[in-house]
Amino acid sequence: MIDPPRKIPVARLVLGALLVLVLLWLAGEQVISYLRAPLDRKRNQAAQLAKRIERASTRLRGAEKAAGKLKSWQERALPSDPAAARSEYQAWLLELVGRTELAGPSVSSGEPALRGGLYYTINFSLQATGTLDQWTRFLFDFYRAGHLHQIRSIGITPVGRRDELTLSVAIEALALPDADRIDRLTAKTADRLAFDTLEDYRVIAERNLFGLSGLVDPVDHAYLTAINYVDGESKAWFTLRTETDPDRSLVKLGVGESLQVGHFRGTVIDIDREDVILQAAGQRWLVAVGESLAEAFALPPGF
Repeated sequence: MIDPPRKIPVARLVLGALLVLVLLWLAGEQVISYLRAPLDRKRNQAAQLAKRIERASTRLRGAEKAAGKLKSWQERALPSDPAAARSEYQAWLLELVGRTELAGPSVSSGEPALRGGLYYTINFSLQATGTLDQWTRFLFDFYRAGHLHQIRSIGITPVGRRDELTLSVAIEALALPDADRIDRLTAKTADRLAFDTLEDYRVIAERNLFGLSGLVDPVDHAYLTAINYVDGESKAWFTLRTETDPDRSLVKLGVGESLQVGHFRGTVIDIDREDVILQAAGQRWLVAVGESLAEAFALPPGF
């Protein structure tokens, strides 16, 4: 007699099915991981290669930039012959001093010093006396010159009450063995200055920082002290505290009248109860009662 088939509980069937699914899932993950590993390696290699290419490109750009600078340095450096570089540059300094009419010039130089077998540094010292206007011209021409040079330090000594200054200037210049000249200075000009003409720097001399008024700028001590009405017309009263003459220390201005104090030149264009608007150098400036010209506020266009 044949026994009837045994019934397997549903729970066991479900559990077995789940176990089979888990085993299949784990096997699938192993297969996927096995297949994905080479792809991940390729991706990592590609990423590393991209980084190497970027680093190489950066170095290349740096080399190209350095090559451009080197060419510029070769064109601006003192002559490749160190002895000629020393004498020619010293002669140029003396010529510059003469052109700006500085008095009592003294120029000296040190021996050329080879640095790392790549370039020479030559130190120069200059001492002379002149007005602030003369020194402004000297510095303008110095920085307009295309030489590979720089001022390392400046010592300033006012000379008595003559509105003159004695400057002691330390200068360093560079000579390259592979400069494009052997015994001549470059004729190139430089573009290191913010402004192109000497006139743009005249304001420095007009401030007269080291003149009879010492370190005092008259603009800092020109105050709007009052606004009064004379015959129905508004008048702005400016007190110039650096003036010793009482007749010149108080200036009374109406609309349309001009004021000049030190380097400041302006015209009154409006007078209110507590402030004044001045037009100067293409800009409108608002100064309130009790403020100096140095504290004037630049008004935005259209205000």
